[in-house]
Amino acid sequence: MKRVYICLMIFVMMIGVSAASLRLIYVSNRELFSRLDEISVVYENDRKLAAQKVRDLEEYWGKYYIRISFVAQSSTLDDISYSVAKLAPLLEKDSDEFIPECRSIRHWAYLVYVSQFPHLYSVF
Repeated sequence: MKRVYICLMIFVMMIGVSAASLRLIYVSNRELFSRLDEISVVYENDRKLAAQKVRDLEEYWGKYYIRISFVAQSSTLDDISYSVAKLAPLLEKDSDEFIPECRSIRHWAYLVYVSQFPHLYSVF
């Protein structure tokens, strides 16, 4: 009977860790998405303010990367890092690819969340 309790405790702990990691990614993504949305809106009106928001995003991304790297694959995070690093040069060049790059970052971050969602087949 002790083995059953131990197995149940392990299973509950796995669910708890999965839920906590999902919550961490969810909260971090909400902040990232709000920053990206703000950059997209500001980009249309004030490029200097957009440049400041991009610097703020780069700073936030460093914190995001450290937190999420414990949970997610680093290759996906590296792809997002590359996109975040491209934002400032795209803004300086006044490139048409700036807004699509923001959308790309948003999509990659969403994929990080989706890939961490626990499924029964991935637990066993």
